[in-house]
Amino acid sequence: MAACTNTAHEAYNDAKVQIGYAKAGFEPRRDAGALLAFAAKNATGSKDIVRHNREYAKYELRRRKYQEAYSAYERAALAGDNGSARKLVKGHYDGLYRPTDVAVVARNVYLPLTADKADVNTRLLLAKLLDNGEITGREFGTSSEWLREAGERGSTKALRELAERAEKAGDVAQASELYARSETASKAERSLRQARSHYLGQEGRPNVKLGHAWMELARKLDRKGAAQLAARIHRTTSGQRDGAYLTDVAAAAGVNVFGQGQLLQAYNAAKTDEERGKIIAPLRAAAEKGDGNASYTLAMLFINTGDKSGQTADLLVKAYAGGRAEALDQIIAQVLRAEAGQKSADELYSTVEKAAEKGNVEAARALSSIYRIGGFKSADKSASRKWLRLAADSGDVKSQYELGVDLYENGGDGQSKELALKYLKMAAQQGDAFAQSYLSSTN
Repeated sequence: MAACTNTAHEAYNDAKVQIGYAKAGFEPRRDAGALLAFAAKNATGSKDIVRHNREYAKYELRRRKYQEAYSAYERAALAGDNGSARKLVKGHYDGLYRPTDVAVVARNVYLPLTADKADVNTRLLLAKLLDNGEITGREFGTSSEWLREAGERGSTKALRELAERAEKAGDVAQASELYARSETASKAERSLRQARSHYLGQEGRPNVKLGHAWMELARKLDRKGAAQLAARIHRTTSGQRDGAYLTDVAAAAGVNVFGQGQLLQAYNAAKTDEERGKIIAPLRAAAEKGDGNASYTLAMLFINTGDKSGQTADLLVKAYAGGRAEALDQIIAQVLRAEAGQKSADELYSTVEKAAEKGNVEAARALSSIYRIGGFKSADKSASRKWLRLAADSGDVKSQYELGVDLYENGGDGQSKELALKYLKMAAQQGDAFAQSYLSSTN
């Protein structure tokens, strides 16, 4: 350094000059960093200690020399500068710096900062230091106390840490409350997530006890979601982790722990009616309560196993009423195969009829087919045409073409031919090649 740096004050002023040279595009005559370091380490009087060390810290931070920078912030903080103290807190918490005597800094710098009721970072750092055993003593309080204070001030990090601690202690209700305050996910979503994580060991070793506790809370908040998750976990673990309990959770909402393929396999493998009854008991109980999913699953099982008990029709109707739209395809298939006088088909037919009246094209076409060829209902040309026309009026191009041809060839009068041409033109306008060809042949 040059001769004019006998004091910290002179070194500081000279450093500012050298920095000014550099900013102006000139070559500095002396090393500004060395001058600032001398000024920072040799300053006397709190005002100069703070000023010189803050300037030196900022200089070294720009050069990413964290040890030097935060050492300077530490000196300024110990001299009473709160701004430097907060910088030191962040550097320490982020792992960029560790004071030589952590206890002294914690006592003289960090604790006084907590007088600021809005300060979160210092509380998080004190909790961390206590957890790591870097500070001890009654004066520092406890880690949980600092985390609670940080959480009350809106720290999601503190709330999550407290939630994890409550969870480890087995208090999932408290953990749920804390998680809810720290995130946008609902309590039900978090409960399901934690149950899955602990049962399957997604974040460490499986913990069935905690998985069970979270599942119990989840089933109170989201009965259906818990049932579906319980079934998935049961399948994933082959029932080896809390299998009986998971089966109960699933069954309570009408969900079978077996997948459709697994259910069929287990049902076929059963040796007795009693064994088969136990396998489908959860589904049957849910179906009796009107659960559409359970009714559909059970109906498909009976269809695939050729069950002759006559339960299928009722189950399909319940499934369709319960929201399983695909059940209508099976209902239609059953009605088309039904014979005259078959009592179990009455309700099936009624369901198809109601669907057709509401504009379901497949249902209307099925009824038209039944009355055209006869079967469960006696052949009736007028009724067949009525349902086909309903499908055509619903915009079904195939029905428009078929109705047009039928009316043109079998209508028997001029009015029928006029109506036939109307439907043929409707089909042709939708691009139906058969209708277009047929219209050409009528000219």
